[in-house]
Amino acid sequence: MIYIRVLLLHWWNNMKYLYTQDNAIKLAEHSLGGKAANLLWLTQNGFPVPNYWVISSEVLNSLLANDTFAINIVEQLAAVPHDISQEKLDAIAAPLRQWLKSLPLPEELEEELALLSENHPDTFFAVRSSAIGEDAANASFAGQMDSYLFQRGKSALADSLRAVMASAFNTRALQYRLHKRLPMGNIRSAVIIQDMVAGEVSGVMFTAHPVTGSRQHYLISSAWGTGEGVVSGECDTDEFSVHLTMPKIEHHITQKGTASIFDTANGSGTVTVPVAEEKQWVPTLSDDEIYALRDIGKKIAAARGCPQDIEWTVQDHQIFILQTRPITRLPRLDDKNEHRIIFDNSNIQESYCGITTPLTFSFARAGYATVYEQTIRALGCSDKQVNQHRSMLENMLGLIKGRIYYNINNWYKGLLLLPSFQTNKKDMERMMGLEDPVDFIEDKELSLGDKIKRLPKMGWALLRLLYAFRTMDQRVELFLAQFKQHAAAIKRTELHTCNSGQLIEKLKYLDEYLLRRWTTPILNDFYVMMFNGRVHRGLAAAGIENPTALLGDLLSGDEDIESTQPTKVLLRMCQYARQRPELCTLLTNGDARTLLTQVRQLDEPFYQQCIDYIEKYGDRTMGELKLETITLKQDPSFLFLIIKNYLAIDNLTPETLSSRERKLRTQAENTAFQQIRERLGSKRMGTFKKNLQKLRQAIRHRENMRFTRTRMFGLYRDIFIQLGQAYALEGLLAEPRDIFYLTLEEIYSGYEGTTVQTQLKPLVAIRKQEYASYETEDEPAHHFFTRGSLYQQQDYSYPYQEQQLPTDSSVLQGIGCYPGQVETTIRLIKNPQDEMSLAGQILCTVRTDPGWAPLFPTAGGLLIERGSTLSHSAVVARELGIPAIVGIPAITQILKDGDRVRMDGATGSVIRLHDTTTEELTPRSEHV
Repeated sequence: MIYIRVLLLHWWNNMKYLYTQDNAIKLAEHSLGGKAANLLWLTQNGFPVPNYWVISSEVLNSLLANDTFAINIVEQLAAVPHDISQEKLDAIAAPLRQWLKSLPLPEELEEELALLSENHPDTFFAVRSSAIGEDAANASFAGQMDSYLFQRGKSALADSLRAVMASAFNTRALQYRLHKRLPMGNIRSAVIIQDMVAGEVSGVMFTAHPVTGSRQHYLISSAWGTGEGVVSGECDTDEFSVHLTMPKIEHHITQKGTASIFDTANGSGTVTVPVAEEKQWVPTLSDDEIYALRDIGKKIAAARGCPQDIEWTVQDHQIFILQTRPITRLPRLDDKNEHRIIFDNSNIQESYCGITTPLTFSFARAGYATVYEQTIRALGCSDKQVNQHRSMLENMLGLIKGRIYYNINNWYKGLLLLPSFQTNKKDMERMMGLEDPVDFIEDKELSLGDKIKRLPKMGWALLRLLYAFRTMDQRVELFLAQFKQHAAAIKRTELHTCNSGQLIEKLKYLDEYLLRRWTTPILNDFYVMMFNGRVHRGLAAAGIENPTALLGDLLSGDEDIESTQPTKVLLRMCQYARQRPELCTLLTNGDARTLLTQVRQLDEPFYQQCIDYIEKYGDRTMGELKLETITLKQDPSFLFLIIKNYLAIDNLTPETLSSRERKLRTQAENTAFQQIRERLGSKRMGTFKKNLQKLRQAIRHRENMRFTRTRMFGLYRDIFIQLGQAYALEGLLAEPRDIFYLTLEEIYSGYEGTTVQTQLKPLVAIRKQEYASYETEDEPAHHFFTRGSLYQQQDYSYPYQEQQLPTDSSVLQGIGCYPGQVETTIRLIKNPQDEMSLAGQILCTVRTDPGWAPLFPTAGGLLIERGSTLSHSAVVARELGIPAIVGIPAITQILKDGDRVRMDGATGSVIRLHDTTTEELTPRSEHV
């Protein structure tokens, strides 16, 4: 007897095809397949696993590689497109499956299967797949291939073995591969033969909750009989949520009407049978068994280092582990205690409208960090304090689906460096158009001791801030002079003669002498914010019914604002053209794409006016802060579209605009001053007038310095465009404009020798594909918060209520910015590619930046979905005397191009009229 056992042991250890679980360690992972490799790990680590044998994947590989019929089909599968239909895929694979099922196995393998059966005559086996890549972290292959349970005898084992190998080419398994982008031309699968354990109860355990994402709770799903009924979904299951460390179980017991058990009638396989009525509501597991399973799961997950999906069965109160694999996907855990970040783009989308590129975002992010670092230094922050706020400075912006947002947490943290946080917080929210103020940021309700400790720091910051405000006029004058000097150092017409290194040096020059000296515009923005708050509070204290609207009127009529100068220059050019009929006809009827050349041939003085305009204002266009924007310097056609619009309105002149502005301003002053004097007294009125004067001057400074920002971005844009040309010539990029899909850090690191990826073409291709997908995906809300990893399983939805269109979409409400009632059709414009002809129609859009200003004079009115009374569109509308309403929720979704509306710029109301065909267009009317 001992001799026979020794002989059998020698035979098992020297089999060619059938590897015992002890000998399977000799196989490489690609020969074991995923499932067998996991079983091997379980047995090596002492977990209770039924005995098993492994047939290497080399068997299937050899069968496929030595037959021309199989080789031909494998080559066809390797070449199938990812979007092939199920029918076509099955037509290719079905003949191969049939061939494998009927194929004779190697003779020695047949002998080894016979020996296994002879030495285990009463044992049933489970025959299961173990494909290469199966049960992996990124591809579970769960249920994609076939298993055969309760198999006994050499013939049944051989048939099951062939069928399992053939199932690697099931249509569902092949489609799974295509979906996961796995190779189709090298499909390999080992096979496992395992002792069949006929468990009384079986199931699956997840060592992280697959519904909530909790790593502190396991989910156990169990049913009567074998696990086949659980994984196939044929049998109802109990579910138990058990805490990782505490003795706490949530029981969810269901009526289990069926069970999957051994098919005694057939002698193999399983069959679904009814469960005895008295057992249907009985829990399948006791609490002790649940805790025992949990403890095994904890050990497996800890040893594997990641959450596991574990199949198990219980026979005679003994737990057996049938397989384990990594959980491939978990939902984001909604942990209310997790750090929350608020994002809002109500204001910044005016400057960075819609989807932008990686270069623009990285440039803007670096710019904000640089500028605000200089600002807090100007307020007296030491190097230590600056370093303490480094994370805040470097993350003032966020990028969500290609769109730029303010990180509101960090903006509020920045405000904490200023005195009077609560007041400044409210003023900033008003200036930024923040519709959903954030209350969770600590408001520094400090103890008396803490206040005393902060007093010197806040006092020093206040003194420096007040000094900056007092010397603001001189600061602005110096800033503009220095900007002019350093901007002139970049010869834009000579950039094409520079190589890539020289161009990057010019970028660094701009960084040093322009970007790092941008403190004055930021301090002036604080000035605007604070005095806008003071004036608004003064109007409210006097009992003004609509202080926001009246404030807008008080800010109109300033002819020295730079943002309106391009419009006035164009109006003077149109006055010149109207006096020359032939030129006027050409500008009205010509093709905007070729007009510059035609104008040069017809009227040299007007051509020179166009060139001068492009030279001075060519950087000011829609989306001017987006580096990828094509400006008038690259394509002047937009200039002629605007001129054509202006020529269609005879009475459109700089003089008519100015007189309208002055009239509105005078009326607003009379109303405000009288009511303040009556309600608050002459002294308060004197204070109000001083605050109003300072606010007007600050806004004038702001708009004028914003034009220098436009020019600075134009300089950067021209250098980046030439750098793209240089990279394309050097073979780094496929085309010059691909430069916009690199980040600023990648460009600089490539010059400094610190880049981590030198192959830029594939990097650009991936980013182009990703950013193109954002165009078709749902747009993130204007305001949302995130917890945890920012880009994982976030829906970026509005957090306070569902963003639904108003139930009565005939009446919409926004913020009135300039009075006047207009009734006409709307022109819905979302980007520069849309039809620009207005001819008195109401311009309706999501948001605007200063580059939209030339369109405004031909509009009957403005309806802007996003924005505030201090946004660009509101400021320019007041200066041009155009009825305007901003902050109208969802208006571009509710209204369609050509809809007829009645707007009231004083009250902010928009009434949708349903007759859009019978009445002629009505120009703006009843302007104040």
